[in-house]
Amino acid sequence: MKIYSKFCTILKSTASFNERHFVDKMKIKVKAGDGGKGCVCYYRDRIVVTGAPDGGDGGKGGDIYLKASEQIYDLSIIRKPHVIGNNGKQGMKLKCNGKTGSDIKVSVPLGTLVFEIKSDDTKELIADLDQHNKECLVAKGGSGGKGNARNIGIREVQLGQQGQEKDIFLEVKTLADIGLVGFPNAGKSTFLAAASRALPKIADYPFTTLNPMVGKVRFVDNMEMTIADIPGLIEEAHNDKGLGHEFLRHIERCRLLLYVLDGQAGNIEGQLQILKNEIKEYNEKILQKPYIVCVNKADLIKEDFDYIMISAKHGQNVGQLLLKCKYQIEKIRNEIQMNKQQEKENEKSYQIKRQQLEKELFGSTEKSN
Repeated sequence: MKIYSKFCTILKSTASFNERHFVDKMKIKVKAGDGGKGCVCYYRDRIVVTGAPDGGDGGKGGDIYLKASEQIYDLSIIRKPHVIGNNGKQGMKLKCNGKTGSDIKVSVPLGTLVFEIKSDDTKELIADLDQHNKECLVAKGGSGGKGNARNIGIREVQLGQQGQEKDIFLEVKTLADIGLVGFPNAGKSTFLAAASRALPKIADYPFTTLNPMVGKVRFVDNMEMTIADIPGLIEEAHNDKGLGHEFLRHIERCRLLLYVLDGQAGNIEGQLQILKNEIKEYNEKILQKPYIVCVNKADLIKEDFDYIMISAKHGQNVGQLLLKCKYQIEKIRNEIQMNKQQEKENEKSYQIKRQQLEKELFGSTEKSN
C-alpha cells in the first residue's frame, strides 16, 4: 500500500504544545440583535404640508448561529464568553425600512454538542454539529418596530422586539473514524505519526498526549479516514483516575476502536482486558463498536501473538494495519448508508399509505354527505 504524504494532513488540537491549553468545554452567553424602531412620519414637500403616513418599519435584529468547521480543533477560538448580535436599523421616512442587522456565525469544532442552559441549571441538547458547515440557530433576532406607512393607526414610535438571550454550553467530543485506545507509552502517537505524517509530541514518559489529536489519511483511491490519538488510558480511568473521563468521552463517537498494546510491557491479554473493562465501566455501549487489536514495538520483542504485530517507529506492518482499518471503515460507512436509504424508503412508504388511508376515509365521508 502506498500513502502519499502530500495528501496526508494533520488536524492538530493545539497550535503549539506550550502556547495554549486545549479547550473542549465552554459556557457562553449569546444575545441576538434587537429590532430597529419603526418610524412615524408623514409625507411633506413644498406643496403638501401634511401628507399620507410614510414611516418605514424597523429592521430585524441579526441572528446568532454556531457553525461546525473541520479546520477548528478546540473552543479556544472563542475569545470572549459573550456573543452579541447586530441590531436592526431604525425605519425612515419615504417608506424606507431599516436595514436588517447582519447575522453572526461563530465557528466551532466538528463534533461540538450544543446545550441550552435552562433557568433551573439543567441542560437541554439543541444541536449536534457532526458535519462540516452544519449550522445551528442559537439566538433569534428581534422583529423590527412597525412604521406608520403600512400601519396607519400607529401614532407613536414602536420599538423593535429584543433579540433572544440564552446561556449556551458547548462540549466537544472528538469525531473520527478510528479511535486509538491504549495505555500511556503504548505508541499511539508514534503510530499516528507513521500513518498520517502527523507530528504529535512524543516522549518517553506517561501522558505525553494530553489532548486529542486527529490525523487524516488519504489513500491512492482517494478514500479518506480520520484517526484520533486520545490521551492514554490507565486502570480506574472510569473513576476519573488519571485523565479519566477526559479520555473516555472522546471515544464515544469513533466508528472503529483500534487497541494499541505495548508488546514490550508483556501480558498482552491482560492489557486488552483492562482496557475493555475500563470502557465497559464507563459506557458498555462503546464495547459494541467494531474493533481491531494490534501489538506495537514488535521490533523489540521475539514473541509472536495472534494480533497484528507492528513497529510504529520503523513502519513495520503499518501499511497492512491501515488497509485492514480501511476495509472496516468502508464496511461501516456502507452499512450506515444502507440504513439511511432504508429509513428514507420506510418514510416514503409510510407517507403513501397515509395518503391512501386519508383518501379512503375522507372520500367515503364526502360521498355520505
